[in-house]
Amino acid sequence: MKRKLSLALVIVLVLSILAGCGSTATQATAGETQAPAQTTAAVTSAADTGDRAKISVMLRGSETSSAYKVWSSLLDGFIAEKGYDLDVEYELLPNDGDYANKLQLYISSNQLPDIFGAANGTFSSAAKAIGSLVCVQDEMTKLGNFDQMNPAVADFFADADDGKVWLFPESFNDEFFFYRKDIFAKYNLNAPTNWDEFLQVCDTLKKNGEIPVVIAGAEQWQIMRYLSFIPWRVTHDKFIMNYIGGQDKFSANAAAQKGVNLVKTMGEKGYWQPSFTSTNYTDAVNMFFGGQGTILYSGSWLVSNASEMYKNGQLGLFPVPDAPGLENMTTNIPIHGGFATAFNAQTYDKVMQEFFAYATEHYGNAAYEAGMLSPFSEPIPDTMDPLYKEVRALADQSTAGWVSWDDKLDAATLVAMADAQQQLALGMINEQEFISQMDSQIKGQ
Repeated sequence: MKRKLSLALVIVLVLSILAGCGSTATQATAGETQAPAQTTAAVTSAADTGDRAKISVMLRGSETSSAYKVWSSLLDGFIAEKGYDLDVEYELLPNDGDYANKLQLYISSNQLPDIFGAANGTFSSAAKAIGSLVCVQDEMTKLGNFDQMNPAVADFFADADDGKVWLFPESFNDEFFFYRKDIFAKYNLNAPTNWDEFLQVCDTLKKNGEIPVVIAGAEQWQIMRYLSFIPWRVTHDKFIMNYIGGQDKFSANAAAQKGVNLVKTMGEKGYWQPSFTSTNYTDAVNMFFGGQGTILYSGSWLVSNASEMYKNGQLGLFPVPDAPGLENMTTNIPIHGGFATAFNAQTYDKVMQEFFAYATEHYGNAAYEAGMLSPFSEPIPDTMDPLYKEVRALADQSTAGWVSWDDKLDAATLVAMADAQQQLALGMINEQEFISQMDSQIKGQ
């Protein structure tokens, strides 16, 4: 087997030109030779004759990313076990924007790889619309192992149209607040259970010269979490889906308005670190685990960063607080399956079906070896860091998945919301101006 790796430089094309290109050709990445699209007839022939020569894979990440570690391990193991003479060609794009542009390019030209990363939202829907998405739930049901998928992870990936899981989850990710137990003890503070208590904790820390909360404000998803926490706890996915569909709006939804007020308060009161809007995620993580700040919202993928402080008794965890005065669902830990992986239905021949079965059987071990929690029911190995068990225990009773607004919103609305939430947090606009801007984004509002 030959492993071919391409670190692509994405060429951004005007979408109207892409649409006109149809499925007859695709733009080659700089330095690459682009293979012609494989037709359904060719796939059938390859399956019948065993002539498949390669498996093509496009992932959002690098050679050090968990996604690459997992899928390269699975593909290597599968090819070795079967004795197949297959090349695996990887295209790795670590930048979110570059990956989105390249994925759009492949969808528009109907030339998606055999395996590709995809979030549950706009891009997965577009891939499904052109017949390029294998239904993971149907395939796992045939294999008799779909019930091994964590129910909250399955809920997170449930398709908006038919409720089925079409994407292969990357991991079991739960999100929560890390907090410095030693700093909390210094000021006689307890982990907050609702947002009023959360703000009181922040106020005490601020008055005592501490940085209450570290946030990666340069990353659109980080502030958006605070915007969406309360609507999620109160409505699960109802507000965001109805907002997208034009049946609800910020100005008519009490939970959404409380989310807007939370973002405004966190920024206005200085509860986030100075210059938070220019802090990227890596820098925010390094700040917190380097000793700056008291609270950080993140998740289970930071166990290795947190391990030493946790063992020393300096670090604790708490879930998303309740929204006072509103009815909250019992699930308070956002659970999702990471950046999912899709199988191309147009190239899903006998070999790819065999690999899918192999992947579902061996995915748990590969995930744990890459330092991730498995989205399936395998027990956590004793060799894993003990913090993983507490992280997993936080979410044991959760059945409702997280709802990522950044996955659900169309590109224009997402950009508008990302800009407006920064302006809101910086005091450049007030709550009503933010609400008016957001409500005007949706057709029919």
